[in-house]
Amino acid sequence: MAKAKIEIELAALMTAKAAWLHDHGEPAGEASNMAKYAAAEAALGAIDAAIQCHGGNGFATEYGLLPYWGLARVLRVAPVNREMILNFVAQHSLGLPRSY
Repeated sequence: MAKAKIEIELAALMTAKAAWLHDHGEPAGEASNMAKYAAAEAALGAIDAAIQCHGGNGFATEYGLLPYWGLARVLRVAPVNREMILNFVAQHSLGLPRSY
């Protein structure tokens, strides 16, 4: 759970940076993509930790965790999937050739 907390805070900081850049007219594509990637990974990590902490009960409908897993999983693929974010960062931040 502590790891999930750290990852959520990091995603929030990256989101704040992206918002600040956008609000000040700076290019925010890289920061926005990184924030989305971090948030999706943090969400999935948090719900996975919650399910693990509850053991077998994590899958019971009474605990209500499984719908959150589905929502968190969707964040990895929509509206932009992880691979496209990694492609963007590789191309724009690292100067690597376009890979798609």
